[in-house]
Amino acid sequence: MAKEILRFHFYSVRFKPYSHLENEYNSSNILKETVTFLTNELHNGQGYLIDKHRNRKNESPRELFMTSAVFIPKDRRIRCSLALLRSGRIPKIKPADKFELVPIKTLGSIAEETHFFIDYSRDYSIVCIEYNHYGPRMSDIEYYLRNVAKDKLKLSKALETNLYLSNTIDKTLKSLRNVLNMQIKIQPSKIAQMDNDIKGQYFTGINTIGNRLKPNYIKIETFFQTPGSNVISEELNREANSMVTTLIQKFKKCPFHIDCFDDFTVKYENKDGEEDFFNLLKGKKELEYEVEMKSIKKKRHLYELVEEDFNEFMISFN
Repeated sequence: MAKEILRFHFYSVRFKPYSHLENEYNSSNILKETVTFLTNELHNGQGYLIDKHRNRKNESPRELFMTSAVFIPKDRRIRCSLALLRSGRIPKIKPADKFELVPIKTLGSIAEETHFFIDYSRDYSIVCIEYNHYGPRMSDIEYYLRNVAKDKLKLSKALETNLYLSNTIDKTLKSLRNVLNMQIKIQPSKIAQMDNDIKGQYFTGINTIGNRLKPNYIKIETFFQTPGSNVISEELNREANSMVTTLIQKFKKCPFHIDCFDDFTVKYENKDGEEDFFNLLKGKKELEYEVEMKSIKKKRHLYELVEEDFNEFMISFN
C-alpha cells in the first residue's frame, strides 16, 4: 500500500479584543466564540464563505469556508478543517463505463481541504496545521478567523500570528557575515500580499516583469562569489546582507510572508569564516509522518496521529 509523507507546523495565534471589550473578552474567549459561530453556521446547513481576494482586482477568487470544527473540552482543543474552492482550470472526470470526459462542475466545485488543531489552554492559542501545498495555508486560516471575529462578530480588532521555527532564523541573524549566493522563487501574484516596505524596496522589478509577461513563477539566482570557489570573501556585500537580514526579520515578525515564496535559500559566510546555508522553507518547526492514507478514514484519525507529539510540543514550548 502506497504511503505519503504528512507534515505539520506550529503557530501561535492571539486575538486582540476591542478596547471596550478588554474586561469581558480575552483571546481564548474570542477564539471559542468565533469557532462556535462557525459550527452553528454548519449545523444550520449554511456555512460561512469568504473570498480572500474579493478586494483585489485582476486576481482569481480565493474562496474559503470552514468544513468542520469539533471541540475537545477535556483537552481544551478544537479539531478543525478549512476548505479552499479551486478556481481557474477545472479538471474533468472519466465515467467508469464510458470513454469520455465529463466536466466536474456538473457535480459541484473542486475543493482542497487543510486540517488543523487548536490548543486554547493558554492566554494565546497554538495551532498545529497540516501542510497542504494546494489547500489553505496558515495565512488563509489567519485571514478567515480574523475576518469572522472582526467584521462579523465585532469582537477583535486584530489577530497576531507567529510561526514556531527551529533555531535557523536566530542563528542566521546572529552569525551572518557575508551573503555569497541567493536563490529566490516566487509567484508574481504573491508580491501583492507583502508589506509595502519590503515590496517597494526589493520586489518592484519582479512585480513589473510579472505584470508585463505574466509568468507562473520567477526564479532568481544571484552570485557574489565565483561558483565553486572556497576563497573567503574580503569585501562585504552590504546591500545583499541588508536585504537578507531585512527579509529574515520580516519572516520572523510577520510569518505570512513565508507563504509568498516557493524557494528562499541563502548561502553565506558566517563570522567564523565558514560557509553556511539558510533555507526558509526548511526552517519551520515540523512534525513528519509516513502514513498509509487509506488508514486515515476519519478526521479524528489525523488528530490521533499528532496528539502525542502535540502534547510534547506544548510542554517543550511552555
